Amino acid sequence: MATGGDEVTVEVVGVFEQGQLPPEGVESQHLLVLRDAAGRELQIPIGSCEGLAVYVALQQHVAARPLTHDLAIRLLEKFSVALERIVIDDLNDDVYRARLHLVAAEGEISLPARPGDAIALALRAEVPICVTEEVFARARESGADSY
Repeated sequence: MATGGDEVTVEVVGVFEQGQLPPEGVESQHLLVLRDAAGRELQIPIGSCEGLAVYVALQQHVAARPLTHDLAIRLLEKFSVALERIVIDDLNDDVYRARLHLVAAEGEISLPARPGDAIALALRAEVPICVTEEVFARARESGADSY
């Protein structure tokens, strides 16, 4: 399903721990797998904290005390700001970038975010997760869609 321009709605297939151990001093990485209706997939490396946040949201687990992404959603709600959608809109040097699209009394706001954080927020807010056609094309060209 297209949402606007060249954005395609995707679903989160899952988040998976990579099989190899990272070098000492480097955070372990997880792979976040996204898929569109045509079956195209992106495998986005994210940190372990973001991986846990996405996993918790996918499982619809409610913590006794709000986790960071839960708190962020509560803050948005408290200040009457709505998360409309998130968009994975850039891939450069095998690094994905995302944007949060928000609606506030002042109008629309777009903020940069790491994909893992953006997706963790989108899952909690139950808003669309989108990828641009350009990112799908770049991932295919660079081989970044299949780790």
